[in-house]
Amino acid sequence: MIYSLLNSGYTGMSLVIVGLILLIVLIFSLSIHEIMHGYVAYLMGDDTAKLQGRLTLNPLAHLDPLGTIMMLLAGFGWAKPVPVNYGRLTRFKDRSISIRLVSIAGVTANFLVAGISYLLSVVIAYIGIKSGVITQYSQIGSSLSLGGTLVLILELLMSYMYIFNLMLMAFNLLPIPPLDGYHFIETFLPYKWKQKLGGYERNIGFILLALILIGNFSGFSPLSYIINAIETPFRFIIETPVNALASILSKTL
Repeated sequence: MIYSLLNSGYTGMSLVIVGLILLIVLIFSLSIHEIMHGYVAYLMGDDTAKLQGRLTLNPLAHLDPLGTIMMLLAGFGWAKPVPVNYGRLTRFKDRSISIRLVSIAGVTANFLVAGISYLLSVVIAYIGIKSGVITQYSQIGSSLSLGGTLVLILELLMSYMYIFNLMLMAFNLLPIPPLDGYHFIETFLPYKWKQKLGGYERNIGFILLALILIGNFSGFSPLSYIINAIETPFRFIIETPVNALASILSKTL
């Protein structure tokens, strides 16, 4: 994130404000992802996360030291995984159903946050322009009024919230350990396959970390193309109805 900000063209107060916005977005998005894993596990019968104080929006309960450093340096990191005791997921007779629900809880939360954020960003932009508070969305720190600056900050907050939550969702849907997509799919795999793939989980994690770093600092990341491909249908689901509604409102109001 620091590297990207320094090369973004923002300077002075604009750089500080955008940096704070990104930090808020990253911390909230990672936290809500982990909270929902723990909350759904709790609904399925496992109160491990609740007993460890992980069902809270307090980011200090979720931030991982290395993940936080990666978040600041590369703009992408991770929170501490919420502990889940699969043996206590007794809500359904078939425990695999509970495991699948817990696995997709985080990405579902990110998808919902992305949808709400996109809707709010469009509404805020429409209100700002329609009311004449702002005439265009230029950089923070230009000759905008106080009201225009506040509207722009809110719009940027919602826009970044949409972009990052969609990316976080797509990244976690990758069907490779230790990501949520894999934990969902592994419930369908034979036990021997799960044991074998589980043994590579740590190594695959380091490979993913290397790909993220290479992509951020080289400007070329094969991983980003895959994530973008996963994002595309979800982006269509979110943007199509909101854009249609915005188009109707712009013609009638």
